[in-house]
Amino acid sequence: MYVVISGHAGKTTELKNIDRRDGSGSFSIAESSLAVKVTKDGEPDWYKLKFRGDRMINAGSYVQKGSLQSVVGKLTFEDWLDADENRVSKGVVTVTELQLPRKSAEA
Repeated sequence: MYVVISGHAGKTTELKNIDRRDGSGSFSIAESSLAVKVTKDGEPDWYKLKFRGDRMINAGSYVQKGSLQSVVGKLTFEDWLDADENRVSKGVVTVTELQLPRKSAEA
């Protein structure tokens, strides 16, 4: 499912090198997180953002902790068991479009 979400970056983008499972090399990916408030007074929902290719380069330059971001991408969920054997799920957006902030007009 593709989504459009906007919120504040929870951390500055991190670049990671991932080894391919088949041992044929590695690839790079950039990761960040995004806090999206559904209600004004509610706790934010957190999404992991994954960037590849040109979007990875842009994310490294523009996604800084606290900055307002809008992204378009494919939403999936990562599931795991925590230390108490409770199932935990987190939304992950593989970003296909990073909407960069507009530059303000100088007076």
